[in-house]
Amino acid sequence: MRFLFYFLLIANVSFFFWSLGHRDTKRHVDVKSVEASGRLLLRSEVADTRGEIQSPPTESPPPARIENELAAGEAGCYRMGPFAETAEARRVLALVKEWIDRANLTSESSESLDGYWLLYPKAENMDEAKGNRKMLMDKGIKDVWLIDKGEMAGTISLGIFKTREEAETEVVRLSKLNVRAQIRPRITQAETVWIQFVWDKSPLELDEIMIQLRGENPEVSVPPLSPCPSASPQRPA
Repeated sequence: MRFLFYFLLIANVSFFFWSLGHRDTKRHVDVKSVEASGRLLLRSEVADTRGEIQSPPTESPPPARIENELAAGEAGCYRMGPFAETAEARRVLALVKEWIDRANLTSESSESLDGYWLLYPKAENMDEAKGNRKMLMDKGIKDVWLIDKGEMAGTISLGIFKTREEAETEVVRLSKLNVRAQIRPRITQAETVWIQFVWDKSPLELDEIMIQLRGENPEVSVPPLSPCPSASPQRPA
């Protein structure tokens, strides 16, 4: 009876260790199969092997778009100048047209400051004006010109100066001779010529064209670009 008891005890213990070893062996085989693939599994792949629901993949945001070009259909008007002479403008236009087909010449009239006029006050009539001229010449003033036509008829010009400072210096000198002189800006009408075109591509590309244009033609003076005025009278040159 004692022998049967020990036999059953040994059998149960042996069966327990045999069962334990069998489960470890199955786990060991699963690990081997994972390592045999030659790479690590993702969490989603591990979930598939266990029958779990795979989480939806996360989408990475699209790269930010660099908007350094004009929007589609958007165009800008540019011009370069002014040119004092039409021949010079045409020479630069020929170079510009190698890059920009639609460039053309335009001209416009504008007022410009052309120095400062020093004037002796206007007389009531020409006889008085001639007397004023004689008086000034008797004081040793040589630059005397009597204006006899137009709205300034009867006024005596005492010279034109490039800067107001120069004109003011002459006023002080004449005042010591008891001569009253007035300073008046000299405004003249000037006809200027421009190169004008419409650009519907990237401003950066336009800058590169201007840089290359100046680099390839160092002997030509190419004025800088500026936007076209919104409301200035222009006509083809």
